[in-house]
Amino acid sequence: MTATVTGRESNSNQNTTIAALVHIAGLFFGFFAIAFVYLATDDEFTKANAANALNWHVPLSLIALLVVIIGITVSEPAGVAIAMILALATICFALIASMKAYRGRAWKYPIAPEIIDFS
Repeated sequence: MTATVTGRESNSNQNTTIAALVHIAGLFFGFFAIAFVYLATDDEFTKANAANALNWHVPLSLIALLVVIIGITVSEPAGVAIAMILALATICFALIASMKAYRGRAWKYPIAPEIIDFS
């Protein structure tokens, strides 16, 4: 295994499956399921993937609140458009991260701040 989060690799098939499911769980259950896995697992590879997913989903949840406020106060079409862009980006990023994790590599979401540092 290498030192960086994006370079972490796993050889265990079970660990890669759980790490891949972490990203998909974020689509359905938000950051709560990811945080549960992050806190519950002892596996370094799964924890690295959960940290990467949390670094995307936590700020995304805060941005979603801002989008709701924009939709209510400024313009409903603008809020819907921003929400659709965020949803599409989240789905694409989660699928990419899930495929990379299943192949044994932790993938860092682009433009995601590093809130949880797992080095």
